[in-house]
Amino acid sequence: MENGIERPDESSVGCVEAMERYQALLDDNSQRQTALRQKDRWFGTLRLILFLAFLSLFAISSLWNDLPVASWLAWGSLIAFLIVVTLNEPLRDELEQLQKKVSVIKRLKARLNRDWEYLGSKRIDRIIEELDLPPVQRAVASDLDLLGKASLFSLVSMAFTEPGIRTLGRWLCGPSESQAASERAVAAATLAPLREKRLRFYTLSRQVSESSGSPDQFVRWAQGDFWLVHRMWLAHWSRLSTAISVAGIACLAAGLAGWSAPWLMKLVFIALGILIFGNLAITTLMLGPAHAVFSVAMSNRRAVRDYQEIYASAELLGPTEANQGLLFRLRQVLLDDELSACRGMADLQKLARAGGLRQSAGTFLIYLPLQCLTLWDIRVLAQLERWKETYGQRVGDWFKTLGELEALMSIAAMRDDYPSWGEPTWVEATEGQQVSGTAIGHPLLSDRDRVCNDVTLGPQGSVLLVTGSNMSGKSTMMRSVGLNISLAGIGASVCAQSFKLPTVELVTSIRVSDDVSQGVSFYMAELQRLKSVVDHARELSKKDDRLCVFLLDEILQGTNSRERQIAVVQVLQHLMNFGAIGAISTHDLELADEPDLMSVAEVVHFRETIRPDAEGKERMTFDYQMRQGVSPTTNALRLLQMVGLGQELNDHDTGNQE
Repeated sequence: MENGIERPDESSVGCVEAMERYQALLDDNSQRQTALRQKDRWFGTLRLILFLAFLSLFAISSLWNDLPVASWLAWGSLIAFLIVVTLNEPLRDELEQLQKKVSVIKRLKARLNRDWEYLGSKRIDRIIEELDLPPVQRAVASDLDLLGKASLFSLVSMAFTEPGIRTLGRWLCGPSESQAASERAVAAATLAPLREKRLRFYTLSRQVSESSGSPDQFVRWAQGDFWLVHRMWLAHWSRLSTAISVAGIACLAAGLAGWSAPWLMKLVFIALGILIFGNLAITTLMLGPAHAVFSVAMSNRRAVRDYQEIYASAELLGPTEANQGLLFRLRQVLLDDELSACRGMADLQKLARAGGLRQSAGTFLIYLPLQCLTLWDIRVLAQLERWKETYGQRVGDWFKTLGELEALMSIAAMRDDYPSWGEPTWVEATEGQQVSGTAIGHPLLSDRDRVCNDVTLGPQGSVLLVTGSNMSGKSTMMRSVGLNISLAGIGASVCAQSFKLPTVELVTSIRVSDDVSQGVSFYMAELQRLKSVVDHARELSKKDDRLCVFLLDEILQGTNSRERQIAVVQVLQHLMNFGAIGAISTHDLELADEPDLMSVAEVVHFRETIRPDAEGKERMTFDYQMRQGVSPTTNALRLLQMVGLGQELNDHDTGNQE
């Protein structure tokens, strides 16, 4: 077995190429931003000049009536001002889009740089924290840094919408299943070369996440009860109000033309007044729930338009006849079905224009008479409920599919950015009872810091016992295996030269803490975690299509050495009886001497090297290379001395003796 393998040069080359590509994109778009900002400032200056000119000329024309030209120039300045404002708006929209694109490119760069501070987001943390994960998966996510800051999620994710964030989070924490992973890998490999289209998708996704309301609320509304169907008298009254208003306005027009009697004009005025007062009362007292529906179904016109555009981006998946498998199914839901997401959002966009009249100051003066005379909101709500009747039961699938597409887009970026990472090889669980890889590295570490090792877990009935001193790399190696299993499961490339595995589910006990509020000691917390590990292995032993992989780090430290050795052997015996495979680390070298454990364990170790520096002081270094056999060294007391505690303790003991 060749261990301690350094990452091949081509891996760094691949990252450098991606970094250079993103930097070039960033420079180009930053230059465009600068040019647009200058143009926007020019427009701003021109707008100010024209507006001041209008005010000045209007004042002059008002003060000096014998200067009619000033009045004409004033109104000309106002018209010019409005024209400039109209021309400026598309430029500002373009500048806003470009800012989002630059932000997306910076995130792509930050992933390569492992810039965890930049990648962090309170919004994403909140969504991840609210994920409904089984306790075993939540524990694995914490132990292996699958979620949260400086996590595998942060490295992989280019998801911005709630469905995308949730989908990728669930995939990372879920079982690594060969069929699902293979489908995702094919889809992501198809998307990886589409760099420009993917960048456009990421930008749209970011825009949607900032401009839209909660997808969950929208789904609940779309699949929930109908509000208007239980208040049909409002719909009838809306239609009657429209008829009365049309007739009344026609009578008023006839009266102005001299075709109606004065008494009829007064009657019409009274009728319209009563109608307006009644409709305003209905609006104020009864239509609060209807307006709440508007805020959910059409949070704003832009949000609906953005969703329509991101659903339409399914065009990048290619024509239907050219795709099969996962991409085919995604395209069907988003674009090609009769009740597709794109078609549904296009229809909703038409309603959003009507429902959005009350949201804009520019159109409120149109909305107000329409509402007073026709109960406009009820007419829009009736159209919304017809839309809901047509598309409502499909809305959940739309967002679920969008989440899958966004997760695949994230995986595609990883494949494109790390072209030299290996492809996992999947085998049937009945044929392959091992997880093995060559040059396995920790994906969250940079190429400069990563040291890779060959690792094999299994076959059934065996355990990898990892010994070594503190800080030598035992935990990092086990996390490397777990993280690469997760990468393989989502359909990504793996941080290894080769990686072979069947369908597996991970269980771990690496980070355990006590809970004072619940009266749970550290030792009891460890026992509870190990109980969940064994219970999960028991459940998986009933399934023929997958293996349980356990990763246990320095377990049962809260008891004395002899009892600990006996307890560890018992836990491992339970796991092996249930057909689980995995690794356990320890710096307790006596554990490796346990006869029951030695009969089933492959023992490996990590070590440190202590050499004097130029000043003659001892320096401890680690090469993080895994070697066969039990660790020949320990370093706890050495570390104590190196931080200055060893000498102080010796002096204290000497003083006591004196």
